[in-house]
Amino acid sequence: MQTFKRLLPTILMLIFEVVVGILLIANGEGFTKVIFIIFGGLTLLGGIVTLIVSLLSGRNGRSIPMLPLIVSLLMIAVGGFFLAASDSVLAVVSAMTLVLGLIMASNGIFKFFEYFYIKKVAPVSPLALISAIVSIIVGFVIAFNPFKATEAMWIILGAIVIVSAVFDIISLIVLGAAVKNVKDYSER
Repeated sequence: MQTFKRLLPTILMLIFEVVVGILLIANGEGFTKVIFIIFGGLTLLGGIVTLIVSLLSGRNGRSIPMLPLIVSLLMIAVGGFFLAASDSVLAVVSAMTLVLGLIMASNGIFKFFEYFYIKKVAPVSPLALISAIVSIIVGFVIAFNPFKATEAMWIILGAIVIVSAVFDIISLIVLGAAVKNVKDYSER
């Protein structure tokens, strides 16, 4: 029971990870928007509190400490950005997905021509050509349909988080059983 108590924070974190994974799969855009709002609000609030504290420390003729003042203004700016950008989460992520798709397609085109150049000079595996073609196709699919690619990214990310958490939970169960067996053995 003592081992369980020590592992309880880890177990709760893993359960939280599973919930986050499920939320990402169910509605990645909505979940991310909520995270943007929460992060932006907390950062903005922290920045305001830090600003007030740093301004109050400059009372009675003392100088205002510059580092906390700069940090507070930076926190206010970042918090405000995240609050303002929360409605544009999908647009921002889709734009990043579009750029990623174009980079991937460009890289594939470069590898395609590089394959034929290298083939003239030295033997090269046909897998390099297949890789180039796959990069071109996947890159253009991502670039010309970024919304579907973004949705797929949320689902894949959610699934990865869930699988990772489940494996960690299984590891904790095995660890707990091993520790219990060691204690049972040492008590004999």
